Amino acid sequence: MKKKVISSGLAEELTNEIRTFSAPVLAKKVLEHQLLPELIELALEKDHLLSSRAMWVLGHCSDQDYDSLKPYHAKLIKNLEEKELHNGVIRNTLRLFQQHPVPQVYESFLLDKCYRYINDPAEAIAVRAFAIRIVFNISKPYPELLTELYTVLNHLNVYDEPPGIKSRVKNTIKDINKLLK
Repeated sequence: MKKKVISSGLAEELTNEIRTFSAPVLAKKVLEHQLLPELIELALEKDHLLSSRAMWVLGHCSDQDYDSLKPYHAKLIKNLEEKELHNGVIRNTLRLFQQHPVPQVYESFLLDKCYRYINDPAEAIAVRAFAIRIVFNISKPYPELLTELYTVLNHLNVYDEPPGIKSRVKNTIKDINKLLK
């Protein structure tokens, strides 16, 4: 059985009314008071409000001190295997890796997962946009993967996608063209 240490009041702060909730402020507190292990456990909870808010704060922790999250990358990536994850958990997990490298051991898992997100028109726009960037970043060293992404993105462009996806597709295609020339 997994031991949970929830003594700092972090769970209560995460579930405060949205008007009083500040992810950047809470992230600073988490880092200053070394509450990252507890925040990670809360991010993996089944409670949708708690897990999505915890992941939101983790995103801000990453912005403030990316290296502090590296020991937890495996846990966070493996969590994407869970069924019925809250959209906020998926979005904020992908957000962590759109600007930073994916651990090599999880590249193929995330490629597969991200392609599923990209090709699912019912998926949230931010999830799909972050997934496009992750696939692009993983594919950079491999021209054959860039070509595959290019094909998928051109296929997406045919459909009436939301502006956020169209913009990400357009910019990523430009980036792919630069790398392949």
